[in-house]
Amino acid sequence: MNRLTPALLIAVTLLLAACGTAVPPAPTRSAVEARQTSVALASRPTLAPIATAPTRTPGPPPPGLAAAMALRADDPRAIGSPNAPVTIIEFTDFECPFCVQFFRDTRPQLLKEFVDTGVVRIVARDFPLTAIHPSALPAAIAARCAADQGQYWPMYERLFSTHQQEWGGVPKRDRGVFIEFATSLGLATDTFTTCLNDPASEQAVMAELNAAARLGVNSTPNFLVNGQLIKGALAFRAFSDLIQKAAGQ
Repeated sequence: MNRLTPALLIAVTLLLAACGTAVPPAPTRSAVEARQTSVALASRPTLAPIATAPTRTPGPPPPGLAAAMALRADDPRAIGSPNAPVTIIEFTDFECPFCVQFFRDTRPQLLKEFVDTGVVRIVARDFPLTAIHPSALPAAIAARCAADQGQYWPMYERLFSTHQQEWGGVPKRDRGVFIEFATSLGLATDTFTTCLNDPASEQAVMAELNAAARLGVNSTPNFLVNGQLIKGALAFRAFSDLIQKAAGQ
């Protein structure tokens, strides 16, 4: 009778064990997710920067900031008292995962403790990273068009809370979703759609992005706290410290 050598016996045992182990199926991804992942890994401009302590105490906004960012008392993309001692300009991209993190984890407490109490005014400005977020520009335009009808913040919240659930990464499809959002928010749909189609709307968004870049903004989310540039979705405590120092002046 043939006998298996010890080495051959071990090899057969390992082979049988391997064959008896179920291999989990690879997770499936849509073509859009695969493309976005590929592009993101190549450039990754939205990686959260390392949170560092500010190098100086925030002071009044630098001269020319109000003009550069078109700040005004009746700004439809601002929330909080125009007389608040601290102004935070938020540079955002509606497809940026770190912007979603700020929206979800930090913004609610900022609103409750500083905006609602008259200490802070938050002003939103567009910085769509079109190289990796295909629908960021159309989303920014949609929010701007909603602002024309006094509904910027409801649209802002709808866009952030539904990204990757109801829209994301496919501009032609997402445009129809934005129109549905506008209708559900009570906007005049024809007016909103005309605004979406107007080349001037895209030009306004890109002009705002270029103005922000000249101030040193290069990723999202970025913030100007009374003129001091802060980068990343920082925790509420970091914002709280900055705000209290700025308000103290």
